[in-house]
Amino acid sequence: MAELRYRRPSRDWLDRLPLGNGRLGVMVGADEASIRLGLNEATAWSGSPASALRDLVEPDVAASALAGARAALAADRPLDAEEALRPLQHGYSQSFLPVGELAVTFSEPFDGVTRTLDLHDGVHRCELTAPGRAVSGEAAVGAADDAVLLALRAATPFTVRVDLGTGLRVERAAVDVAGGAWVLRLPADAAPPHEPDVASPVWDLPGETPVGLAVRLAVDHDGAADVDGDAVVVAGATVVRIALAIESTFVAADRAPSDAAIAVERAAARLEGLDVDAALATHVEAHRLRAGAFAVDLGDEATGLDPDQRYRAADANGGLVAGDPALLALLVEYGRYLLLASSRPDGPPATLQGIWNAEFRPPWSSNYTLNINLPMNYWGAEPAGVGEAHLALLPQLEAMARRGADTARRLYGADGWVAHHNSDVWAYTLPTGGDASWSQWALGGAWLVCQFDEHRRFGSMDDAVARRFWPVVEGCAAFLLDWLVDDGSGLTTAPSTSPENQFRRAERITSVTCGSALDRALIRDVFALVGELADELGIDSDVARRAAAARGRVAGPRVGADGAVAEWGRDEVAVDPRHRHVSHLYPWYPGRLESAHLGDAVARTLDARGDDSTGWSLAWKIGLRARLHDGAAVGRLLDLVGRPAADAQQRGGLYPNLFAAHPPFQIDGNLGLVGAFLEALVQSHRPGRIDLLPALPPGLARGSVRGLIARPGVVVDLAWEDRRPTTLRVVARTPGGVGPLLLTHGDRELTVELRDGSPVDLTWPI
Repeated sequence: MAELRYRRPSRDWLDRLPLGNGRLGVMVGADEASIRLGLNEATAWSGSPASALRDLVEPDVAASALAGARAALAADRPLDAEEALRPLQHGYSQSFLPVGELAVTFSEPFDGVTRTLDLHDGVHRCELTAPGRAVSGEAAVGAADDAVLLALRAATPFTVRVDLGTGLRVERAAVDVAGGAWVLRLPADAAPPHEPDVASPVWDLPGETPVGLAVRLAVDHDGAADVDGDAVVVAGATVVRIALAIESTFVAADRAPSDAAIAVERAAARLEGLDVDAALATHVEAHRLRAGAFAVDLGDEATGLDPDQRYRAADANGGLVAGDPALLALLVEYGRYLLLASSRPDGPPATLQGIWNAEFRPPWSSNYTLNINLPMNYWGAEPAGVGEAHLALLPQLEAMARRGADTARRLYGADGWVAHHNSDVWAYTLPTGGDASWSQWALGGAWLVCQFDEHRRFGSMDDAVARRFWPVVEGCAAFLLDWLVDDGSGLTTAPSTSPENQFRRAERITSVTCGSALDRALIRDVFALVGELADELGIDSDVARRAAAARGRVAGPRVGADGAVAEWGRDEVAVDPRHRHVSHLYPWYPGRLESAHLGDAVARTLDARGDDSTGWSLAWKIGLRARLHDGAAVGRLLDLVGRPAADAQQRGGLYPNLFAAHPPFQIDGNLGLVGAFLEALVQSHRPGRIDLLPALPPGLARGSVRGLIARPGVVVDLAWEDRRPTTLRVVARTPGGVGPLLLTHGDRELTVELRDGSPVDLTWPI
């Protein structure tokens, strides 16, 4: 059974356990005196569509800045180019903020607490005990009813106090014996922590209408209720059922929020006639249906230990892979659960913290960071069989395409649309303020387009979604065609950066160059996919034709004088040779490079970077080492993932609730691990070929995976012993089947045809 079970109370937020249905997120804590539900709603962001319209640069100023930067680069003066670009910088994206916390406090404390998060059911269960009395609790975020649910039961009567606390502005509040109703408002602006001189939050700004929330609480019981201040107190009950609805005034990224009265009506309707017990049962059915049949088995789990005790024990006894491979399997299934819990087809997508944030000035605004983190959140969506979650990216892309069209014209005089390294629920697309190494990178939209295209490449994209995706892709490619410049030897980008990395020139630090490796790789991938999608949809596109002609003039990866993959347009001396970003290795993972080309240079690059880094960087390196078929390196990196989190800078690990550390907590470390680890089990990036166990770590001698998806749409069930496949079932899930398909393991190969959804069962060795 896939579950996180703790035989002790939760002590802080990173000890709580997460629930979510893609729109509502809850962090459940249970201690000796209370059950506490930290509340989030996916559209509860500061700001409004007007946030990105403040202090915009005029097109003539932008044109002059861009021309000055390009002239400086042509003269090999990167520092001057960086300075010339400063007028293009804007401010910052807005922040994803908490709704508040629902506290259920008992009149008498308990002695013992047991807590369990069931990943298959999507239910948190707890047991609070003391001599002669016990209360059991069951909580979920309804997958069907779209409300927060909590049921408390006991054999002997108990008394609880139920109240809602919030850091948001309270516009209206009313509490009675049956529950309560609140109208809350988000601030008009909330600056990130790296802008300490900017006041935050700012509640009111002229001409801006922030998001409002309507919260409705219903308390049902078999005791007696009273109101004490802002709280409902229920005494002498053996059953207390609580339902909470949160409705938002958010409409769309580029539309002002609606009137709060609409949200108030929706919240009231959400709870009208709701039966919490029936809703919990319905939720379990809906969650199981949505979660599907994916499973990883890497051996028997350590019994009698809480998850945090398990990773500490494994770290002290040879590492995660050798010490507790079952915990590794749990981490993979947990990451998949977290993706489902923080994403659903109508969006918004998962943030840097998924859908769980308790801070009013969260790290990096808990926003969408496009230069690795948001795409990484969805690496596991297709191979782990939860392509539905991937669809959360499409509304975000559509909104960015709409808003990014003005950014492309205003800043660069270009057609199509552009986005830079940060975005938010308002589809922010401008370059942020700050260092050019992160700000002056115009390929954020391109990377997100490439990531969402995996939905198509894995056979998940239906015609309706493909036709929605098409204008996004065409607009992205149109911008890139205008963004490219001819340097006399081909097409390249100028200015260009390699996200967040810097190099040294004459003892000074800079980051602006021409034609970074990541820029070129993303452009080549976008130009390939725009042609493929046009062909599949039968669209005659001038942009696709021009992209096809231009693609061959954009250089592929280059090896530098040191034998490693070159990161910038020319050989440079990196300020930090062990930098957490490995952007220049994108073509090998997660990009589309379909061969082992330059594998030695990639290995040399990774060796120079070193293994240790942030949680998300570890996941990226796992995917890259898997593509190199280096199982030993995959195992080393997995051991770093599975150690206790520490305060050391850029040292990944796990917090008590198995959230991944940057530090601080970032969900991309959890979500990225799913796709990266599955690359070690099955690879399908080379057309017409599926490689089995290409990078299995030495400590995983036996195991199985069920429900894994391979390109171009093949369900793979695989078991292995002694590091060799034993049984294999492959089924095409695309109409018309798949074939011929080459299956490989080491030097063994077999070609199969998959037709009409009929499985092909094989016993290895073949």
